[in-house]
Amino acid sequence: MFGSESVLIYLSVASLIPVIVILFYVYKKDRFPEPPRIVFITFALGIATIFPILMIIPLIEGFAQNLNLQSESGHFYFAFIRASLLEETFKWFVIIYYCAKLNELNEPMDALVYGVAASLGFAAFENFEYVTGSLQESVELASTVAWLRAFTAVPLHAMCGAIMGYFLIKAIFIIKNNNLNLFLSLFAPVIIHGLYDYIILSEVIVSELIYLLLIILVIVTSIIFSKERRNQDKMFFEGQYSKYNINNIFVGFTILISLVILSIAVFIINIL
Repeated sequence: MFGSESVLIYLSVASLIPVIVILFYVYKKDRFPEPPRIVFITFALGIATIFPILMIIPLIEGFAQNLNLQSESGHFYFAFIRASLLEETFKWFVIIYYCAKLNELNEPMDALVYGVAASLGFAAFENFEYVTGSLQESVELASTVAWLRAFTAVPLHAMCGAIMGYFLIKAIFIIKNNNLNLFLSLFAPVIIHGLYDYIILSEVIVSELIYLLLIILVIVTSIIFSKERRNQDKMFFEGQYSKYNINNIFVGFTILISLVILSIAVFIINIL
């Protein structure tokens, strides 16, 4: 019979295994691998995003104090604003304010690797929190949560990071429509992540749609990785890409526009 400490260690390791496996897979997909030290720092910064998120949550909840969180509008607010927008924004900050300024980020595939690393850093902490929290109920529940999240929430975070990185590729390396791509690098993963959470919270939507969403995301991210691997070959023969500076003013506009769009959606759902 295992003691409580042994069970905690086992479940903690189990919660981290899918994170490590996915990060290693993505890292090996890069034909010109990034320095492990930089990938680890990005991963660690992804974990660290939990601290500003926890500080901002009470402020956001103050704006929603008159909202019935058990209603569909409450579910939408929780899924798309309190969870998705907040979490994806701070992962986004890690990429644009740390990774994008590195000399090591010098070709498109790099943004995918760093996007996934930052997202999996957050996912590692979240996974550990959910699994150890479930352990207070029972070992069986904690084991179920660990296995379930290994095939749902953790891959979701990774794929959101990949999609974030994909649009950041276009914002950083392609001058045409780079502000639009900067907006999509945040808004696209926010919508995907929010939809996942909304399906879980809502009693109206069939939960099996989660697996359909994940299958679609696997196909999309596979196409993205294949495309950028081909671009790496093109870069190897034609020379380095040129990087463009991200417009900090538009960074603020991106967050504001995303918040306004989602807030309007909450308002509309609330009055229907």
